[in-house]
Amino acid sequence: MRAEELVAEIYRQKTELQDQGRKPHQVIMSMEAWRHIRAWHLARGVMEQAAHMDYIGEDRIFEMDVLIDGIDSPKVL
Repeated sequence: MRAEELVAEIYRQKTELQDQGRKPHQVIMSMEAWRHIRAWHLARGVMEQAAHMDYIGEDRIFEMDVLIDGIDSPKVL
């Protein structure tokens, strides 16, 4: 899966849980997927004017902690 697709899937799962009244706080994914997302994010560069709006951090995405496990696709909890 491409990095953009991974990010979109994580966001989809997060909003789905929020729509159910739940508060997602973590996402589990493989180390390969996380490295793929991080490399894509770094390659995009920094938007100086919108740095405070960045949705990917060192160990977080969309304000959720990233946990590493050997699963095939990301799972938001």
